[in-house]
Amino acid sequence: MQHHRLRKYRGPETWKQVREAFIAGESGPSCARRFDVGLANLRRRARAEGWTRAAIAAQLDLKPLRGGADAPPPAIAALTLQDGLELGFDLEGVQPREAMGMAVRRASALLAAGQATEAAALLRAADALERLAWAAEG
Repeated sequence: MQHHRLRKYRGPETWKQVREAFIAGESGPSCARRFDVGLANLRRRARAEGWTRAAIAAQLDLKPLRGGADAPPPAIAALTLQDGLELGFDLEGVQPREAMGMAVRRASALLAAGQATEAAALLRAADALERLAWAAEG
């Protein structure tokens, strides 16, 4: 008697949810566990269908997140270009508290757009700005 390993077949709706979660910033292993798909299959599909983090960064004309310590994360670059210019701030004279507010507003917009990783980077930057503001005041 032979026993065959059961194969997991997931439908297009499941893979759509996996794709959305992965693009939103959830890690591959976490997505694989949550949706009960194979991690190798998830990575293979992401590469084949073009929804890897590097492919998405290339589509957005951004450097990949693993670009190096000297390059700012894409979300911080987006803060200076979009929030600063659209809101009419002179970015040369921005005070730490103003910059912190801009970072939090931009992070909320990124979260609404499903870009959790970039939003988290901005919130870390906002936290550092808050500490800088407290140090400057006291």
